[in-house]
Amino acid sequence: MEGFKPFGIPMRELESVILLFEEYEAVRLADYLGLSHQKAARQMNVSRPTFTRVYEKARRTLSTALVEGKALLIEGGNYQTNDCWNRCERCSKLFVCSDEKAVCPFCHKSSVRCLNPDQAATETNGFCICTRCNTKVAHVRGKPCRESQCPSCGARMVRENCPSTKTKNES
Repeated sequence: MEGFKPFGIPMRELESVILLFEEYEAVRLADYLGLSHQKAARQMNVSRPTFTRVYEKARRTLSTALVEGKALLIEGGNYQTNDCWNRCERCSKLFVCSDEKAVCPFCHKSSVRCLNPDQAATETNGFCICTRCNTKVAHVRGKPCRESQCPSCGARMVRENCPSTKTKNES
């Protein structure tokens, strides 16, 4: 998922909060998988106090989204992984594994897409791209691409190679 929003309210009418990828991972490890903070910290390769800080910030962000009815966007942050983040195109489940999987562990179909950015984009912080005119600008770390306007046509920018993004030339 790239995020969640309150039911029945158009996205353009919502304020949003951002859950960083490392915060998502902390919640996944502690709450979804039930690992202790010590084990989860080891898995994330951080200290236990650092894990707890990341986890507590994630819980505050999730609480804000739920209580205040804000959209929750999952993106950004500061992380490294050798694992492959995958999404099944059929059942939409997200899963992490140590290698690219050809079969979804949930629905057992072979409609899996690797979500990891390519190495070149990771090293350069990637690019923001305009879906209207294909203008490409260097991504500013910490600023979501969608908050940028295209310098050529003024449209909203998106992250290059984002799985849900298709430019006019690809359509």
